[in-house]
Amino acid sequence: MAKDKQRPAKGMVNRHLHARTTFLYQAAAYLTLQAAPVEQGKIEDSPTHSSRFAASGDAVRLGTHLRSISMKGQLHLSQTVKRTICKSCSAMLIPGRTANHVVENLSKGGRKPWADVLVVECRTCGSKKRFPVGASRQESKSRRASAKTTPLPVEASPDTDLFVLAKPSEKPVGHTSLPT
Repeated sequence: MAKDKQRPAKGMVNRHLHARTTFLYQAAAYLTLQAAPVEQGKIEDSPTHSSRFAASGDAVRLGTHLRSISMKGQLHLSQTVKRTICKSCSAMLIPGRTANHVVENLSKGGRKPWADVLVVECRTCGSKKRFPVGASRQESKSRRASAKTTPLPVEASPDTDLFVLAKPSEKPVGHTSLPT
């Protein structure tokens, strides 16, 4: 008798890595929030301390470990997790504590509301991340290309022998509607 093939395991692939990254993220956030604010002048600038806040070396180490596990295990971290970890120093970016959040609009006089950009500045290393605010994402190149190549329907105008391109949302040229 031949053995039956084993069924594939149900559930999430690499569940242990997801559990590990979740724990590391929560632990780094907890340690960052537990770091007490430091008054100006009491602690000098050093690699382990910011001039304004006590940088928790353990929290930074956990953030570094989190990023390395996600890259080695090829885990795709969610957008919210990526936006709360500094790419330069792996510190947690918590608004008001370890990061400054500012909305900029560098258009002419700030007249274009779709040009708003959220700038997140890390207080530990000074690096900045920029995210568009309120703007809709551009379609992928393949979808844009397929939209360009799709021909519009061609209809004959009743008044002339010329053919007129009609957009799907519009009535064909030459047709008039009477008010009701």
